Amino acid sequence: MRCPFLREAQVKSCRASSCRKMIAQVAGQSATERCTTPAYAECPAAKPLIGEDAILDQCPYLHDSLVQFCGAASLTKYIPYSEEVLSHCGTDSHKYCELFLAFAQPQSYQPHAPSGASQHPASAAEKDVNVDGIRVRTDLMYTPNHMWVDISEDRTVHVGIDALLAGLLGQVDQISYITPRGIQRPAVVFTVHGTDLPVMLPHKMSITGVNAALRTHPARLFADPYTRGWLFEGTDLELATSTGGTGQQSPLVSGAEAVEWMREELRHVSEVVHDLSHASCSDGVVLMADGGNPQPGVAQLLNREELLHLFNELFSPLAGWRKP
Repeated sequence: MRCPFLREAQVKSCRASSCRKMIAQVAGQSATERCTTPAYAECPAAKPLIGEDAILDQCPYLHDSLVQFCGAASLTKYIPYSEEVLSHCGTDSHKYCELFLAFAQPQSYQPHAPSGASQHPASAAEKDVNVDGIRVRTDLMYTPNHMWVDISEDRTVHVGIDALLAGLLGQVDQISYITPRGIQRPAVVFTVHGTDLPVMLPHKMSITGVNAALRTHPARLFADPYTRGWLFEGTDLELATSTGGTGQQSPLVSGAEAVEWMREELRHVSEVVHDLSHASCSDGVVLMADGGNPQPGVAQLLNREELLHLFNELFSPLAGWRKP
């Protein structure tokens, strides 16, 4: 499906002019302009190039072309139809465009009430479910190490991290793409207080691009990890990929199954964080945990060893051994 803001226009430009300017054609304009009549011979730009050539019905330097432009952009920029700069506008990838999202989601996401989300499974019409404060989109697929996958009708693939992982991180110092292009497993590294935390999709795909805006504005990843915070885009996702060298499949879950899986994962996260908080201090005192779920941004409160332990346990690329 193409973007509803994608527009097309017939434009003309002068190849004899030192400055190329595209002008959208207007109905009835051709009857009065000089370029489409023999009067073009008196044009200051074309006259030096014509020489003794016979005068034609219209200027040979008049160029007509079909262009595309974004109707949502404040500044109109015409792109030749043959170029692929706006190719994502004609596919389902437009759902991840900043301008499209600004109109499609004018207000920030408002989660469902926790009570309703925890007691009722997601219906076909309800794509967002709140699981104890963690947003789950039931129309996406999830890997065991908490990455989401969106496969559009045109087979375009987008990949990111889910709200649980984004919430535990809270913020990052740096985002580094390890696999920006090619047929491979999408891999990214989040740097938190100098500690590099690798996250990799267990499945191969043909990576065509990354969300480069996150390098300078990583906060978008945490404002909405399912749209503005996407990480990779591409095609040809290999769902039969095995995890590492274990020979096991890395399953994907979605819908109501993803909601139940997220509840189990949240309990597992709580257990791991509580175990870390029970660790003995240097003076031998053991800290007590009062229960409940970890607070958002808990990764900011852990030291290097604790952070690596948390990620190895929950978000490792080899997490396929824990079936969702």
